[in-house]
Amino acid sequence: MAERMNHEDNFWYCMDEPTNLMIITAFMEFNEPLDFNRLFATIESRLASFPRFQKKVVRPRSGVGLPTWKTDPNYDLRSHLQRVALPDPGDKVELQKMIANLMVSPLAPNRPLWQVHLIENYGKGCVLFFKIHHCIADGIALTHVLLSTADTDPDAPWPKSREKKDTRTRSFDSPLPIHSTIRGIKETISFTQNLGKKLTKEIGKAISDPAHLKQLAKTSSRLPTDFVSVLSKHTIMNSDPNTAFKGKLGVRKKVAWTEPMALDRIKKVGKAINTATLNDVLIATVTGAMRRYLKTRNTPVNELDLRVTIPVNIRKPGTEFELGNKFSLVFLPLPVHLEDPILRLKEVKRRMDRLKKSPDPYINFGLLSSIGYLPPGIAKKASALFGNKASGVLTNVPGPRQPLYFAGKKIDKFMFWVPRSGRIGLGISILSYNNNVIVGIASDEGLMPDPEVLLEGFEDEFNNLLDLVQSGKIDDEPLVLHDRYEEAQAAAEGEESKQGQEGAHTDRCTAITKSGKRCKNRARAGTEFCSMHRHQAKTDNRLKDVAQIVKELST
Repeated sequence: MAERMNHEDNFWYCMDEPTNLMIITAFMEFNEPLDFNRLFATIESRLASFPRFQKKVVRPRSGVGLPTWKTDPNYDLRSHLQRVALPDPGDKVELQKMIANLMVSPLAPNRPLWQVHLIENYGKGCVLFFKIHHCIADGIALTHVLLSTADTDPDAPWPKSREKKDTRTRSFDSPLPIHSTIRGIKETISFTQNLGKKLTKEIGKAISDPAHLKQLAKTSSRLPTDFVSVLSKHTIMNSDPNTAFKGKLGVRKKVAWTEPMALDRIKKVGKAINTATLNDVLIATVTGAMRRYLKTRNTPVNELDLRVTIPVNIRKPGTEFELGNKFSLVFLPLPVHLEDPILRLKEVKRRMDRLKKSPDPYINFGLLSSIGYLPPGIAKKASALFGNKASGVLTNVPGPRQPLYFAGKKIDKFMFWVPRSGRIGLGISILSYNNNVIVGIASDEGLMPDPEVLLEGFEDEFNNLLDLVQSGKIDDEPLVLHDRYEEAQAAAEGEESKQGQEGAHTDRCTAITKSGKRCKNRARAGTEFCSMHRHQAKTDNRLKDVAQIVKELST
């Protein structure tokens, strides 16, 4: 029986571009060869037992409406499980080349949209490489699904013939660094879908009748304040500049990944820096590595903030393995301009803490849902409007702490990559498994042909942090940085109080300059700001911003 694709999955199905395929990739590395017959039986009885892995996508004949999931009458695992071998010497360099080649090959549209390659002749062992289209599920679900098909017992028996998938799989730690801020997921999904329908309707009217923008300005004030505020923020947000991480893309990609890093070493740094989390440490180290890399390309970095998008899980705990796309995205600005590693880590932690408390995750989920209602061409425009604000995609998934076994062999390493959209060329994946962490990079070959250089910078940055911790040379004082930071505001208020006690003028402008100091100009009568900074007054431009969103989508 055919099943209509929902709007969230349809969004990712329509987003394929030759330069950025919407395919999630992953690999498992083994130190010894796999028995192919047992591998075949394992995939057939476990991975393929999820119904969606036996269904193909069928577009409506009219070309209008949502596609459907339809069981493929010609489904045959032999069309999805391929056996290949690395050329000599069968080392990591050759493996990275092969994975990069497989990554850019599109999936057959007339079959279920997934593929597995057994890559042999890799040292003394082999590698399993997975390709799964984003419309089947998001990276959060697929990581859990892949790991749930493995065994915890090295002596587990051969899998039985195909059976109905037991959805009561093991539950790993929270799969993302940012825990969901949503309360009452059913109500939230219903709420955001209704907003999505409303926004879609308004966009359609604006395209057919530009004068409708005026009417929208009169009625958009009835949208919830948080929703309008987040949309407004995205609209006025400047796009990141073109760098080695973002720009005009080509088809060819490059991949690289680190060797496993012990979790205990990373936690040691976090504990020493004012209770920074493991995730704070990793993201700050990635930020430092990006700074190092851009300097090798002679890119000015001393005033640079670069955004990454981070997926946020909105599933109920314990349902991460359920297929489909149930996640949101948030923008995280990385302080690339900060040279000092301790200051950088503190600032990353501050920004992460603020993001966890914001309404952005559930508002952005509504935005993604609304885009899923749009025709493919307009959906791509809408995606580009917001996606191009960032320079990369960063995903962090904690896996199981104990070793797992697949087809009777221990999984030595596990890594994955999520696709990018628009002009984003950089993908950063962080995965913990078996008390180790691996960082993977996917890049556009034309923009960044040497991702291993960024990973070398990552290792250097982390070792530098660890040395500072072990030497005790850590200053844990609060930050006062630029006019973008709350600490500068607090410092300026403290300075005002002190000057007030000393008889200084108290009618000064309350703005904070880029140097982090209080503006010395006199405030205009009846306001808190001088003429230069009066644009910082808290005026309500929400109606104008929503109208601007619709205008940009319709051009």
